[in-house]
Amino acid sequence: MDSLAIPIWRWLALLRDLRQRSAAQRESGAFLLGRPEEDRVVKYVLYDTLDPHVADSGVIMFRGGCIAPLWEMCHREGMRVVADVHTHPGNWTGQSSSDRVHPMISQPKHVAIIVPCFAARWLQGLGKVGIHEYLGDRRWKTWAGDSGRVRLVII
Repeated sequence: MDSLAIPIWRWLALLRDLRQRSAAQRESGAFLLGRPEEDRVVKYVLYDTLDPHVADSGVIMFRGGCIAPLWEMCHREGMRVVADVHTHPGNWTGQSSSDRVHPMISQPKHVAIIVPCFAARWLQGLGKVGIHEYLGDRRWKTWAGDSGRVRLVII
């Protein structure tokens, strides 16, 4: 994947949903889905849709078996997970030790996006988000938000 494209209207809808789900008190997140042959986000699935208790502790922790419906949906709709996104409190968009050790998708080239301030602040573009690419074996590369690794597109 050279870069991941997200339609601007889908990005704004995602931020709204993350903001509402976090209630400015806890992390929230989503899996970003696309077609196998494309690196474009066509839909997203919020974490708490899969596991209503995923953020009860304040951080993201899926209970066993809760992600299985995601794989079933991907298979049924001919989709794949192209990235994941979750929020952090405050302005910090780096990865926590838990984020680094437990990637949502542990396949090389998977992209994890971190949105600051529980998505409560208006983000103009991707300059303020953290973009982290999984390299495998618990190794990551961090990209600048404006690196082009993830792009907002108008379509």
